[in-house]
Amino acid sequence: MKKHFTYKSDKQIWRILISDSDKLILETRDLDTKEVFFNCYYIENGENIFCDFQLDEKCWVGIEEIYKDIIFFHYFPKPDMPHHKGIIAFDIASQNILWTNNESSFLFASDEKVYGFKQGFEERYFSALNYLDGELIEEFDSDHKKINALQKSAENEKDWSSYLYPKVFSNDEIDSRIAEAIRRQINNTSVEGEVEYNSKNDLLFFNFHTKVLENSFVNKFLAVDLNSNKVILTEVLNANAQALFTDSFFVYKKHLFLLREKNEVIVYKLE
Repeated sequence: MKKHFTYKSDKQIWRILISDSDKLILETRDLDTKEVFFNCYYIENGENIFCDFQLDEKCWVGIEEIYKDIIFFHYFPKPDMPHHKGIIAFDIASQNILWTNNESSFLFASDEKVYGFKQGFEERYFSALNYLDGELIEEFDSDHKKINALQKSAENEKDWSSYLYPKVFSNDEIDSRIAEAIRRQINNTSVEGEVEYNSKNDLLFFNFHTKVLENSFVNKFLAVDLNSNKVILTEVLNANAQALFTDSFFVYKKHLFLLREKNEVIVYKLE
């Protein structure tokens, strides 16, 4: 394993997303000003594509989905209203906004279309828009059944096979090498909460929490070579956590992603 690149911010990392073309998109938020920023990197070489990009609306905005290297943003109508409004299509390559639609809300993207709806008094009215220019392609009136079927089909077509997410370790683990390696490392350690783990090509990844003081925990990550039982990487992900953090790491293709202290992403290359 080799450290590939690191992103560190003075703001809190809110979301970590990866496009189909292997671009890493990071959404960060300033907890004092409420402003949101977006950063983008090529995963393969760690090169920055854009840094701290902001829309005209700097606070009440977020990402719906990344489809064919177009980021689809949404607005929050009001700070205290959780539902989404509007569609803003931003092209990663040109770093330009391709189109906006302030009347519709995003549902999903599939088959080079963006499916959305306009909220009526009691009903939602659905339509399909061209994902590149926002032009109307088809209207579905309030046909929920049709839209639900299209959305289910779009979800089924998504390929998550390149991702490896942590799962909870239990005494029922059938791989004895994994069970023995984890128990060896946490032996005589007072573990708080659950141990999360996964493995790829005889590399075991796992993290766990130990209590330092009351309401203060250390979140520790380890990578172990299951062939040699050697620890090849140790990282403290949270040195003074006030709660038990889950999903602190994941693997995408040949890269390991670690989230440290809420404001740093460390990327390792799995050789």
